[in-house]
Amino acid sequence: MKNEPTFKGLSRRSFIARATGAVTLPILFNGLPLKAFDGPALHDLYNVEAETDRVLVLVQLNGGNDGLNTVIPLNDYSTYAKLRPNIAIPEKSALKLTSGAGLHPNMTGMQQLWDEKKLGIIQGVSYPNPNLSHFRSTDIWMSASASNVNETTGWLGRYLNMEYPNYPQGFPNAAMPDPIAIQMAAVVGLSLTGLEHQSMGIALQDPETFYRLVSGTDAPGSDLPSTKLAAANITYVREVQTKSMQFSTVIKAAADKAKNIETYPAGNKLADQLKVVARLIAGGLKTRVYVVQLGGFDTHAGQTDSTEPTKGTHANLLEMVSQAMTAFQRDIEKLGAADRVVAMTFSEFGRRANSNESYGTDHGTSAPMFILGSPVQEGITGTSPDLSKLKDDNLPIQFDFRQVYASILEQWFGAKKSVVKQVLFDNFDTVKVIKGQTTSVDEAPSVSTQVFTLSPVAPNPVRSDASVSYDLRSEGMVHLNLFDNLGLHVATLVAEYQGVGSYSIPLTASNLPSGSYVIELRFGNDRAHQVMVVAR
Repeated sequence: MKNEPTFKGLSRRSFIARATGAVTLPILFNGLPLKAFDGPALHDLYNVEAETDRVLVLVQLNGGNDGLNTVIPLNDYSTYAKLRPNIAIPEKSALKLTSGAGLHPNMTGMQQLWDEKKLGIIQGVSYPNPNLSHFRSTDIWMSASASNVNETTGWLGRYLNMEYPNYPQGFPNAAMPDPIAIQMAAVVGLSLTGLEHQSMGIALQDPETFYRLVSGTDAPGSDLPSTKLAAANITYVREVQTKSMQFSTVIKAAADKAKNIETYPAGNKLADQLKVVARLIAGGLKTRVYVVQLGGFDTHAGQTDSTEPTKGTHANLLEMVSQAMTAFQRDIEKLGAADRVVAMTFSEFGRRANSNESYGTDHGTSAPMFILGSPVQEGITGTSPDLSKLKDDNLPIQFDFRQVYASILEQWFGAKKSVVKQVLFDNFDTVKVIKGQTTSVDEAPSVSTQVFTLSPVAPNPVRSDASVSYDLRSEGMVHLNLFDNLGLHVATLVAEYQGVGSYSIPLTASNLPSGSYVIELRFGNDRAHQVMVVAR
């Protein structure tokens, strides 16, 4: 744009784009959001399954979690105990998962989820030539770059930017009225940085502020500094943030729609964040990704109590993780959202196999990742670390973390392999993380009548082109129509007399707004329907 006003060297457009990463909820909320593409009329009319947008909750364990005391190698316990004689978890105390692996005794909630087949564990996750600096390794995990590449965009930011081009310009809009991603922090991290270095999400500064704001107990400007100029500058930035993002009302509306049912543990910082996330998911936000975090895992000293290895700093942290994630899972189950939510943990690195003399562990390489939720492929992927193959006291790597990212993108969000390659800069073999559904809507079975069978739309969600397939067992007049989610006719795909056989009808969605649609096949007095989601 010509003659665009500037603000301290930045164009207003650039300032607004960058400001999206620092958005916190403004002090006052007024009005309710207008939610297009949410109407239930079509679903009621046709009695079809509702759209189920899938959500990823990314749980960051800051500091480098000790994997060996989290998932204990029971298959080689004697070697494990020799490597860390002062901090090894007693074999009898481990919560047994399999004959070869057990959880830390403070993770009873996670063991319950394991028994319910809602917990997956991926062993030995790291990357080639690992960096043992907290800051650099965190950047590598967040950007999904190789260890020798300094990438300034994030893996989720790139993916979401491909799904929602031009963000934040033109957002919010009818197709996406809600934040695309939310991070429970003061600022949005590198993981959510988009292709133009803009934040693809907003930050909710902390749960306490969130609850004060949604309950209307904060007074406007009560937190402003006393200096007049500083207060004016902060007020200006908030105004720009509010005008540029305008997500305050939709977040407030979602918070008002749903209340937490499960009781969360008190004094648990991770639980406080997940409590907010559950409420917003159940309240109807279309937000695709939530990022939460818990620090304190840099346990060089005092990882365990000097007289009782099952107690100490690390035990307390793992108890917080287990209790928080279990409460979150129970809450979203009671709130009816469990089938569309998956949570995944990551930490910038693991710890060394050997303990040190300070009852701690030093920076290491690989560690397990947890993937949690009702749709998750349960069980352990990989094996307990081979403690006979240490290199510089470091555990061997079994899986590149980008394999796990690729698996989430493909199996949970339904991303094509070509898209995943663009996001992760290379092709990576995937592992099984989801029980069988691979798109952002429930895989509908084929609908069969005595005279025809209508198959699910493929691919689904649709981003450009798709196809509608059906088989006719007798000849007759076929009507194949597309309806939007208000029940309005959008297009006639087929209206002709057809013979016995199999048909595949192309469908171009490039000119369709994002949202849910229904395909109806009518043959004589018989009708069948399939849900289709258009996603950008």
